[in-house]
Amino acid sequence: MKIRSRLIVAFLIMTVFPLCAGAASFHKTVQMQADTLIAYYSADPADYEGYGFILNPVQVLYNITSKDFNTIADIADQHPDRLLDPATINTITRTLAGRDTFIVIRYKDEEFYVGNKECYNRMNILPYFTEARKDNNYISLDTKNSLLIRGKDFYFTDNTEGQFYLITDLSKLMPYWKNSFRDILICFLAIIVITGTILILWLYHSIVKPLDILHIATMQIGAGNLDNPVRVTSSDEIGELCRDFEEMRIRLKSILEERIQYEQNTRDMMGSISHDLKTPLTAIKGYAEGLADGVAATPGKQEKYLKTIIAKAVDMTYLVDELSLFAKIEQNALPYNFTVLNIGEYFEDCIDEIAFDLEAHNIKTNYENNTSENTLITADPEQLKRVINNITGNSVKYMDKAEGIIRITISDVIPPPVSPPLYRQINEDGTDVIPPKARDEFIQVEISDNGPGIDRRDLPFIFDRFYRADASRNSSKGGSGLGLAIVQKIISDHNGRIWAESTPGKGTSVYFTLKKKLINT
Repeated sequence: MKIRSRLIVAFLIMTVFPLCAGAASFHKTVQMQADTLIAYYSADPADYEGYGFILNPVQVLYNITSKDFNTIADIADQHPDRLLDPATINTITRTLAGRDTFIVIRYKDEEFYVGNKECYNRMNILPYFTEARKDNNYISLDTKNSLLIRGKDFYFTDNTEGQFYLITDLSKLMPYWKNSFRDILICFLAIIVITGTILILWLYHSIVKPLDILHIATMQIGAGNLDNPVRVTSSDEIGELCRDFEEMRIRLKSILEERIQYEQNTRDMMGSISHDLKTPLTAIKGYAEGLADGVAATPGKQEKYLKTIIAKAVDMTYLVDELSLFAKIEQNALPYNFTVLNIGEYFEDCIDEIAFDLEAHNIKTNYENNTSENTLITADPEQLKRVINNITGNSVKYMDKAEGIIRITISDVIPPPVSPPLYRQINEDGTDVIPPKARDEFIQVEISDNGPGIDRRDLPFIFDRFYRADASRNSSKGGSGLGLAIVQKIISDHNGRIWAESTPGKGTSVYFTLKKKLINT
């Protein structure tokens, strides 16, 4: 849930929930108190409808005693002398007793009957007969003594002045009313506390806790610890921030690991190149001192010394060129001069140049071009020649056969997938599934040898910079470990792909593709 949605839900929880819960609690509390009063006063439940008990409890009691008052008032109007009859008075008293109410009857300004003398003695003096009030009932609230007083002035049949007062003791009602307010207040406080607790816990787990996790992760990264992941399962903005932070941590860790590996590879390369430079330098120094000291006294020996010095200088130049090229690759500034080349003519010239050197190492060259005569590519001839020289140079360097063979085959293919070498689909009749038009867009160059091969576990890494499948063997063979990495970079910049297959003991095949230059006809 998004933070915006959480805020909306929190607002609803803070408003709607307390209102609903408060209304329910208010209704329940009033209902409970009303039920108690109904049972206590033996009243009609209709008298307690709504929330009059809380808003105006005196009116509730007024309604309860209205029937009794009206009944007595009818007797006073129609049969006043019955109010002097002890049987009638006792009946009325028993009826009123269940409602904390009693009757006072005056006859000739004297109390003829008092239903509750104890309560009567603590109240103020009741007003006497007034002719002006004969047609208007009397009502009064004695707040000091918690009494509701209702009265009527009338005449007995002998025209004697008479009064009756219906007095309700409210002292038992007020605790109910106060308890109701107390219960309602406690309910509202409980609702507010529960609502606040729910909101705090919810917001803590959904907002504050992820921020704490993010803060701890920030401190750890600041301290250089990139190993502890940021685990957040929420899908809101903070969760997205944490996931972005986790991706940043992973990238930083990857960059740091690559940097550490790069520095280690650089140290290894520098150590290897320092060793490889030291060997020819020592030889050059030794042969030069031999020439200076006159050790090479004969012209033949002098010529041998000079050729050795030249050969060692060439080795040093190669190593320095590899370092320079590597620096350009690191800066992504490898220079290219793309031109249109005829693939057949270009490879024939290249093979003519390398064949002599290969024969010097007792290695035969087999060349086969299966493309058409007018097949053209767009490539940098110097960098493409570097690719061929680096691949064949590795074959020469690690050749372990008395008679080596290097085969170079060119053919039309589609570009291989990212994970070669299985890139061809064959029908049952042996024909390719790939349409001819698709095959005509690329050419594939295969350079294979019959050398020692490469172990299967090392094969995926041979194009990595500084990688050497056999460090002890490769150190004796020389080289910087950059040859195939440079090859991969050049082929990639030509929009091609490169991969290798190898069988230990039988040889290695390196494949790369080059895009054709299509000519509109």
